[in-house]
Amino acid sequence: MENFENKRRQQFLSEEYFTSTKNYQTEGVSLYLESDAFEDDKYNCGESERWSGIKDCYWNLLFLEYTAGSSIEQLILLFEQVVNAFDKKAEALAIFEKGKKPSVIPTQNETLNIISLAYLLDKEDLLPVIHQLVNGEDQAHINEDEIINKFFGLNDPEHPIMSEGSLYDLSYSPLCDVIDNVKKKNDPKHALELFDEYLSSWYKMNKNQTWYNSHLDLEGSVAYSGYWAFEAAALVYLLDLDDSCLHKYLFYPKDIVQWIRHKRPVHTQNKKTESRYDDVVVHENEKVEVEGYYEDSFTQKIIYLTNGDIGPAYPPQQGANPRVYVWRKLSTYGLNQTDSEILRNAKNNF
Repeated sequence: MENFENKRRQQFLSEEYFTSTKNYQTEGVSLYLESDAFEDDKYNCGESERWSGIKDCYWNLLFLEYTAGSSIEQLILLFEQVVNAFDKKAEALAIFEKGKKPSVIPTQNETLNIISLAYLLDKEDLLPVIHQLVNGEDQAHINEDEIINKFFGLNDPEHPIMSEGSLYDLSYSPLCDVIDNVKKKNDPKHALELFDEYLSSWYKMNKNQTWYNSHLDLEGSVAYSGYWAFEAAALVYLLDLDDSCLHKYLFYPKDIVQWIRHKRPVHTQNKKTESRYDDVVVHENEKVEVEGYYEDSFTQKIIYLTNGDIGPAYPPQQGANPRVYVWRKLSTYGLNQTDSEILRNAKNNF
């Protein structure tokens, strides 16, 4: 018992609860896989529900193992199984609906967790899969709000900016400010101050989550698996911030940050140092203030805009999810990577 208590990362977790809950979740995976209860009917995809249940089991196991003090390496397989279960759910729905894979990670909280853990567990190779699970196979970015968009963009500087200024949950707005203070204002000190404010209210802002206060009922429930702000840890790592001032927060997962920094000491050296775009963005019907070549990174259309021009809008279209243009100014690097004939013809694109 003493060894477990020294190893665990949150004091609420007892060895007895850990063992029984781990067994419960592990057995749950087998039960979901073997059950005959998940049959399709006219309106419901049973196979989708099966994989949704399996996903929940693996999510709970991943959080539980981290809370218990297990090695970070032990989490990697569980994380891969979470992503696989999401993908199986999407595949089942595609077959049932006779279409393409739909979005299956609709909540902001779960989306930020899965993107963050891909970074923190050195599984960035899964980000394209995760991107599709968030947005659907053919629903370009419609489920992304600003913070999700920024999280994807930290791995891919050419990621289309589709939802600037739009947040499903304003509780995450400080994270947008953290990123902007580092990337645009070069002010890591203020970014850490914003982080401190964010984490000071983190637990209370999650009061509507099913796991909130679950540590108060360990005898009658298996809902508690740990409280962790993995989204904060991912940003600390990606933005290369000194997190020593954040260690005071019980739910700041400092061990996983230490692990990934040891595995990849300087994260940014493994990324492209040159971006195709400058930091100038023109939205539809917005006045241009900086002359130059602009590209909509989703359609890859390139145009030339001068001061005072108005950002062109996407042609009228039908459907629930109309596309919009987001024009990003090409950098010198981007211009050098673009065919000269395309640039010559850019002024005649519209």
